[in-house]
Amino acid sequence: MRPVAFFTWNAQTFAERWMRRGSVLLTALLRPLLYSANREFSTRVAHLVLRGVSRDRLDLLGEEYFHYDLQPYLKADGVRQLKQLVDSGAQVVLVSQGLEQVMKPLARHLGVHWLIANRLEFRDGIATGRLLDPVIRPRGFFARITGSGADGTRDAAWLALDLGLHSTGALHAAVIPAARQVPMQERPIVHFDHHRQKEPLSVRRALEGKKILLIGVTGFIGKVWLANTLMDLPEIGKIYLLIRRQKSNPAQRRFEKMVEESPVFDPLFERYGASLGQFLADRVEVVEGDVAQPELGLAQESAETLRGSLDLVINSSGLTDFNPDLRDALATNVDAALNVLEFVRRSDHAGLLHLSTCYVAGARDGRVSERLRSNYHPAAGEDFDAEREWHALHALISEAEQKAEGAEVTEELRRQALAKEHAAKDLHGASLENQIRKNRVRWLKNYLTDAGAKRAQELGWPNTYTLSKSLAESLIARFGTA
Repeated sequence: MRPVAFFTWNAQTFAERWMRRGSVLLTALLRPLLYSANREFSTRVAHLVLRGVSRDRLDLLGEEYFHYDLQPYLKADGVRQLKQLVDSGAQVVLVSQGLEQVMKPLARHLGVHWLIANRLEFRDGIATGRLLDPVIRPRGFFARITGSGADGTRDAAWLALDLGLHSTGALHAAVIPAARQVPMQERPIVHFDHHRQKEPLSVRRALEGKKILLIGVTGFIGKVWLANTLMDLPEIGKIYLLIRRQKSNPAQRRFEKMVEESPVFDPLFERYGASLGQFLADRVEVVEGDVAQPELGLAQESAETLRGSLDLVINSSGLTDFNPDLRDALATNVDAALNVLEFVRRSDHAGLLHLSTCYVAGARDGRVSERLRSNYHPAAGEDFDAEREWHALHALISEAEQKAEGAEVTEELRRQALAKEHAAKDLHGASLENQIRKNRVRWLKNYLTDAGAKRAQELGWPNTYTLSKSLAESLIARFGTA
């Protein structure tokens, strides 16, 4: 049964509250003229400024607007009478030219289940700025005097006329539920090689017996992934760990120390006790290498064996300093990722899982799609090319290194060395050159740290870390499908 009792609510439209600053002023200046010409058109224009705002953000802002701006001004007597009418079993509909994102919290507060309000069109969860039909226009200058009953009720025929609707049937068709609609989460299903799996997907069964190379196990996420996988998927075939040797500390010893000291492995100790060593030996193998080197720094025999047997390579490596030396950022977050990609491309059948970060979105407002976009950058310039940017940053590093060795910088570093309080005035020879060398290393690091941060901010990223991680994404997308 359709609701039949209509109530009007003169709320300030949601668009008037959250317009962008420049549009707000322009709309405010033009509104009287637009309303006098065509009320429906002016209502559409007022909502254009919401284009590009996500549904989630509008829902949240609508609830905040109701709680902070509308609810404090509700008349207690009017609210009490309306709730009594709802409790009596009457079918009540709230009607407003405001957006549904504002009116729904109001309706729920009053216990009303139905309303008529303006609705924005959304595509992929983002507002287009277009209002769906029917547009609920303002009711006109004399509407309060001529159209409302003492208790706020409206005759359906008169209300339809005020709103510019053709009939009471159109008015009833415009009624929507006041409950907030929760979008159904679609479960993405990927059919690899056009093969449809009839049985339910089982992670345990899918990874049973599989061989995986994990890069970056000494990092936080890598350690957690390894511990959880060994706890929950003991049927896994073999996990190879690519670990870099540190001077006299070999890769195997680094792994053993990590297991001994990291609390993430405590559940494994509790489950397997004294037999944990044998359990790890059966499922984990440490291979010494360096992701920053071609072929991942592996010995030729190890590289060939892995390329022929691996099912998956997980790249969890990365430098997480926000504004590091640009050389370190490129070497670890970009160049290393391409080394991994090349290794996978030359493998017999291995897939690649690359760990990035959501912060590659950069300085963006609202919802940002997780779909990988080629040559993405937050500033959204048309001429940006990730590969060209990557080469340009390496060229910048080469130029900085040459500049650091140049006569001008060298002379400045010499003055700095002689100006040191601890340095004697007769500092010369090897001692002076050694101090200049130290100053040169410091100068170059500071120069490239500042240059990386500056370039990142020019392109819309907050720091060098997010710039480098985003470049890696774009380059993987470009070369991974070639």
